[in-house]
Amino acid sequence: MEKSCYNQPMLSRDFQKLIETDTVAAARALLGMQLILNGQKLGRIVETEAYLGSQDSACHSAGGRRSPKNESMYLPAGHWYVYQIYGYQMLNLVTKAENVAEAVLIRALELPDGRLIANGPGKLTKYAGIDKRFDGQSLATSSLQLAYDLTPNQIASRPRIGVTCTDAWREERLGFYVAGNRHVSKVPKRGLLDDEDTWKKE
Repeated sequence: MEKSCYNQPMLSRDFQKLIETDTVAAARALLGMQLILNGQKLGRIVETEAYLGSQDSACHSAGGRRSPKNESMYLPAGHWYVYQIYGYQMLNLVTKAENVAEAVLIRALELPDGRLIANGPGKLTKYAGIDKRFDGQSLATSSLQLAYDLTPNQIASRPRIGVTCTDAWREERLGFYVAGNRHVSKVPKRGLLDDEDTWKKE
């Protein structure tokens, strides 16, 4: 991971308000942000998925389900929710008010060195060393942080990957990614762009 000095990156009040009020908008806004661990840049977020609480049958809190495993989802916006599935850790940012239990899954990073080793949610956490220690931590105090970086040229959407529900939520286009970016998971290889060509020029 790239060594860089990030001291408690400050996110705007607008972003804080966004994650408190709109999970879908938060999933889109996270694209292009840097994920920071212990002051070092891990990579730029290129893929996310929104999970919309009790109404969403693909969500861990569907129908109000609550257990020690998903308790962190019920924290207020701005907390990390980390869970394990098939031996892999999954990193989520909690959104909305306390006890609403919505979140955004962070699925893939574009790494500073261009390697394709964080292009999937399990690969991302393995690369970064993210595990259950971060579950329930707040952005206000955690060593795992977010920082503004670049804006995507285009955001595309698709149904979420690997959801097991069989109702209409299965096809909801709640997966968001940077169009043409080769670090996005499970995309056709044709038509992909050079990394720098998927971001707006500052």
